[in-house]
Amino acid sequence: MKSRIETTEDLHAEILRLKLLRYHQEAAIEQDIKGITDKFRIPALLLHRIQGWFGDNSATHAKGEPEHDWVTNAFRIGLPVLLNKMVFGRAGFFIKSLVALASQKAATNVNKDVVTHWIDKAADWIRGASKNPKSNKNFDYGIPPDSETY
Repeated sequence: MKSRIETTEDLHAEILRLKLLRYHQEAAIEQDIKGITDKFRIPALLLHRIQGWFGDNSATHAKGEPEHDWVTNAFRIGLPVLLNKMVFGRAGFFIKSLVALASQKAATNVNKDVVTHWIDKAADWIRGASKNPKSNKNFDYGIPPDSETY
């Protein structure tokens, strides 16, 4: 690297040197990216093949089915783990696999709206149970509502 640029020729030479340096660095980065993509190409193909066996979500989204929200994804992960640990702890691999597949399919029916509906129903039930039955009574003070009292 030159320490000083004194003339326009020095400036043009420095610009050309920096452009050449940029092209060399871009070529090195492209080779690094190509090496990384080649390194992960086979695992990515394997992952796509496994997704194809169990059903691809992109095809269902193209048909107009809405994308799953975070509650559905949490249930799809948590429900099989919970069932396999708590209920089917001593079951074999085949039973645990069937439970995992069935619970993932069932968890797709659970979304934020369903959970919100359940919470609202529970809150209404709790509110209904805590109401005092005496508060709903109409008190009669002996004066008819349509009386002509002036």
